[in-house]
Amino acid sequence: MVFFRNSAITAFTLLILGSLAGCGPNIYDEIALMPSPTVHAETDFDPFTNVTEENVLARAKLFYATDRMPVTPGDPQAYYKNERGYLLRTGVASVKIDPPLSDWQEILSVTLSAARNDAYTLSLSNVQEFGVMPFSIIDYLEQPPLPADMEVAGRQFSQQINAQLAASPNKDIFVYVHGYNVDFDYPTLVSKELQHFLGYQGALISYNWAATPSRFAYFRDLETASTTRRNLRSLIEFLSETTDVDRVHLIGYSAGSRLAFEVAYQIALQPEPKPSLGHLVLIGSDLDNAHFLQAVEDALLDAVTDVTLYQSQTDTALAASRLVFGRERVGQTTQGAMVGSAARARLASLDNLHIIDVTDAEAANTGNGHWYFQSSPWASSDLFITLLSDLNPRDRGLVRAPGEFLWQFPPNYPEVLQNVAKRL
Repeated sequence: MVFFRNSAITAFTLLILGSLAGCGPNIYDEIALMPSPTVHAETDFDPFTNVTEENVLARAKLFYATDRMPVTPGDPQAYYKNERGYLLRTGVASVKIDPPLSDWQEILSVTLSAARNDAYTLSLSNVQEFGVMPFSIIDYLEQPPLPADMEVAGRQFSQQINAQLAASPNKDIFVYVHGYNVDFDYPTLVSKELQHFLGYQGALISYNWAATPSRFAYFRDLETASTTRRNLRSLIEFLSETTDVDRVHLIGYSAGSRLAFEVAYQIALQPEPKPSLGHLVLIGSDLDNAHFLQAVEDALLDAVTDVTLYQSQTDTALAASRLVFGRERVGQTTQGAMVGSAARARLASLDNLHIIDVTDAEAANTGNGHWYFQSSPWASSDLFITLLSDLNPRDRGLVRAPGEFLWQFPPNYPEVLQNVAKRL
């Protein structure tokens, strides 16, 4: 075993690890409501088709799946610990907004406005767990849950997912996979934002793996993300087998994009029949370029509707990751392995691989440039259009030069969105 002998090296390593904290916030139990996406605020697009004050509660259940350990008396957390629990549990989380909004029309007004009179924050108000899912591994536990109880929990979860799908014209399930340096609350609140701006279409599940709310837990969390791959893959298989879902979309952010990617890769390598995966969206992804390209050649694209990969030149969190690993990351606007003419031609020829450069999108460089899917109304617009439609990047209003593979936002993107909204 090799230890650092030079304190300067140790300090530098800790500094780099600290700068990777872009995956997570400084406060964990509440978030500020993200700016309204441009497509919501500056076009006639209305994501809330058939959502009314009478049925919104039936459409708005936020589901979660977590392999965090449940809290015990005396724990500082309210619902789940920052430790691995191994078993996958599911449930429903309730979220409140402050200051409160009085009715559905006021909610719509805030959602569809570019400017707001107040700053709104979200926090958890309650969590109701169904129980341990029946596909969890229990053979190594001294006191495993009863199989009958697991079957009941799985059936309740599926039934409530189906009720949500039945209330929506969209029969898809969206699974958000968060990054590192967060507890249970924070990514659950981000999931609620996504669900809301998706117009409560289909059902959304916050996949809450046991990340650690510490900026120095990066490598620990990467290993934890790897250990939960089976749980996420089994969840997707379970949903495909026991619910009325059409497609399962995976939205992976930062370190969580590794998890979403690896699970989709595993499913791609499985024999038929496979779960019906839809969009695989990788945001600020800390994947190695070569590993990603190998998966593409191993038929990853045949297992999904498409892969949308968001990149940025101003993402300093991934710049720090590049220093740590010594290789460029997939979420950085490509400078190395993908820029040769052969690589450009190959990537440009893949109809269902969409590589989006958000560098010039409005507010994409806010903070450390890693949170653009929330900070940039342009980037979030493209994300929601992607998830709610099968439009290709050109039909979503993006542009690229002939023979190139990188899609970019045009300077007049808000005006372009006026025509895009008509297609939606």
